[in-house]
Amino acid sequence: MAYIDLHFHSIYSDGTYTPEELLFLAKKRELSVVSLTDHDTIKGLDRAEKQAKKLGIKFMNGVEINSCCTVGNRSVTIHVLGYHFSTTKMNEYMKTLKALRDEHNHAIIRALQRVGIGIDYDDIEKPFDECILTRMNFARTLVKKGYASTEREALAKYLHKGGSAYVACSYPPFSVVTGKVHDAGGIVSLAHPAEYGLTDDETELLVKNLMDYGLEAIEVIHPSQDSKYSKKLQDIAIKNKLALTGGSDFHGNPNGDITLGMGGENRMIPDSILANLFDL
Repeated sequence: MAYIDLHFHSIYSDGTYTPEELLFLAKKRELSVVSLTDHDTIKGLDRAEKQAKKLGIKFMNGVEINSCCTVGNRSVTIHVLGYHFSTTKMNEYMKTLKALRDEHNHAIIRALQRVGIGIDYDDIEKPFDECILTRMNFARTLVKKGYASTEREALAKYLHKGGSAYVACSYPPFSVVTGKVHDAGGIVSLAHPAEYGLTDDETELLVKNLMDYGLEAIEVIHPSQDSKYSKKLQDIAIKNKLALTGGSDFHGNPNGDITLGMGGENRMIPDSILANLFDL
């Protein structure tokens, strides 16, 4: 059986490995199909694709974009995984997303300063100027400067909802994000449904609502989803004639709890879930 990974991050967003290093690790893990899905940027795709060709690994363009939608009467942040799009056609929208993220990041700096943390934008940990900054970059900086002992603590204490320097972000509607991916010839998958804090009924309602705006697949295998939950998601996808995707959401440190090709319960992600994706 062959294995895949359609969700991981490089130094172009909040990962710690270069695109080339990730592809070498994918080869070591004997993965047959991969996709680099950095947050709000596609700048690493060319490097990743070139390395994939050298190593004989099938590569698919990818990106992860935050969006918002309504479930019942409340707003929920939804992560969109876009695949198989034209990078040329997606470039302009990436500029828009970067501007939104830069505005949000400056607001986080101001919030941290208000609670007595003296850092500015130039202090934030980043591998190089082209990378997109996320809350994880802020968390690494807070750990380095001694404001938290771990990235997880920094996120909970300061940066995530409930934290003293939390800043809400106005994400684009799901319909807008999917429209941009489709305009670039791409495919839209719903990332890690287990992370949205929804009941099973709410998750199914969410999927049906998102289908009205172009949802085509569900990430049914992810480290946040055990085999039981993955089966529920597969059932929902099959019932609604949606394709399946799966990914590790790997950010770095292959000796940690997660590495490339790994879903929940340390299960590798089989290439069999791709059966319907390439028919879209």
